[in-house]
Amino acid sequence: MTRLKHIQGTLICALISLGLSAPVFSQQVFEGTHAVPPLYQGQTRAPLALKSARFDVTEFVTSLHRPWAMAHMPGGKMIVTEVPGRIRIVTAEGKISRPVKGVPEVRAWGSRGLNDIILDPDFEQNRRIYFTYLAPPSGVQSDNSDKKYKQFAEERQAWNKLSREEKAKTPWGHWRVASATLAKNERSISNVKTIVETTPSRMAFDDDGKLLITTQRKSPMGQPDLKATYGMILRINTDGSIPEDNPFIGNDEVNDMAYVIGLRNSNSLEMNPMTGDFWVADQAGSAGDEINVIAPGKDYGWPSVSYGRMGGTKPVGTGTTTKKGTEQPIYYWSPVSMAPSDMMFYTGEMFPQWKGNLFLTGLSSMHLARLELEGEHVTGEERLLDEPGHRLRHVSQGPDGAIYVIEDMPKTRILKITAPEKKD
Repeated sequence: MTRLKHIQGTLICALISLGLSAPVFSQQVFEGTHAVPPLYQGQTRAPLALKSARFDVTEFVTSLHRPWAMAHMPGGKMIVTEVPGRIRIVTAEGKISRPVKGVPEVRAWGSRGLNDIILDPDFEQNRRIYFTYLAPPSGVQSDNSDKKYKQFAEERQAWNKLSREEKAKTPWGHWRVASATLAKNERSISNVKTIVETTPSRMAFDDDGKLLITTQRKSPMGQPDLKATYGMILRINTDGSIPEDNPFIGNDEVNDMAYVIGLRNSNSLEMNPMTGDFWVADQAGSAGDEINVIAPGKDYGWPSVSYGRMGGTKPVGTGTTTKKGTEQPIYYWSPVSMAPSDMMFYTGEMFPQWKGNLFLTGLSSMHLARLELEGEHVTGEERLLDEPGHRLRHVSQGPDGAIYVIEDMPKTRILKITAPEKKD
């Protein structure tokens, strides 16, 4: 592992003061941009978190190709996905396995291909894993190689030029959520089963062992089709069947798999260990990314309600930020985008100062956000790993309390954040 840097104290990008007695805000404001006013104080632009832990950053893994997600396994190893269609096992020392055999064919391009991966709550007994991937359509073959990934990227450019009707006739691929069994020797998976076809982002298990899946709905135009599975969180059994206690069962206008509706693209889903509630960070366009506390059966407003912007300045829909029957975010970013890609509540012992803090990776924002919380209120925000040009994809806490972060551009690597060694 190569040491990148030693960081001490608070990392601050831009300090903005709104009067002598006003707090210093952590979100940057650029000339020509305007923040969307909040509904209540503390809903956006939290003060800078002025105190932080000392930490070291090292390159844990550097030879993966477009890593997207990781899950920590019993014993200290982690299982990692690569977008072109490969699963790898990484040891606690950072040694990478050969590609795990048995992964289904993937038609990847850009950051879309083999994406999220999680372990079954009873993984030690049943060895089950769950992953999301883009399967090729009939007649298209893939060997999940880097060469094929490059070929698909070129084909995608041509496909993008097709009309909407032509695309419908020749779909690029089919998004799936699948389960499989990881062999005890960790060299292969078997019993691959498609659980549901949708447009998945992140997955998690609730306390009842039900699988939660966030789904994408990126287009802001038109009334959402709630009988479909886009822009919501699904709740299903691990065999793909629908739990009898799902909140929208009996509502003919909403898919029975839906747990909540009114989201756009929640690339973050995590249970708050203090309360047991699930939180999501939802991407809202050029700005207006939100953090929402999830409650079953609720509507979070997209696209009727949003603090976001499309294309830089144009409001989403009519620009409405409140509507009866919809839920407010507990926090949002405006007028610039956080572009959250993953989140994690820190519970480890390595950084006692950070216990209970919420960490989020950013894509276009290119930093790791650390949020201090009081209940469901964000009271402080700090920008970490704030380097120009790099996109952060995933954050997780290891069994030793270290923090692992996937960077997928410009370098494809996993960074490891640890406390400095104590000097005698």
